[in-house]
Amino acid sequence: MSRRAWVALMVAGWALAGCSAMPMANSSTMPSPGPVVTAPPGGVLLTDAGFSFAPTGFSIPAGLTPASSTNLSQLVTVVFDGGDGATVYAYLKANLGGMGCPVTAESVDSITWKCGDWAGGFTMTPRQAALTLRLMAG
Repeated sequence: MSRRAWVALMVAGWALAGCSAMPMANSSTMPSPGPVVTAPPGGVLLTDAGFSFAPTGFSIPAGLTPASSTNLSQLVTVVFDGGDGATVYAYLKANLGGMGCPVTAESVDSITWKCGDWAGGFTMTPRQAALTLRLMAG
């Protein structure tokens, strides 16, 4: 390669590098962070309890230890010992509306709701209680 071709190639490379450089961020055009989501009093967000997948802002009573759980992109299940069932039921009944999850049906031991694209349900027996969230769209 001739010296002239080499110089032309270098100049073209510098020019292209300059064109592809990221512009400096201007604080006046930076998006502002979204609102901070917190759990209702006595609750803990599922995302703060170690669940990667859950509706934004969905919470359960704080201080309970699940007996088992599933944390999948389209399905979250939390199983509690039966003694915790009444606590979870009362918490959900009192707080689902404030979490943006209208109740769709309820009985003395079960409740269902909708949270945007997620559908949820909770049921309890004297021995076990379980909460399930299922992503319906997306």
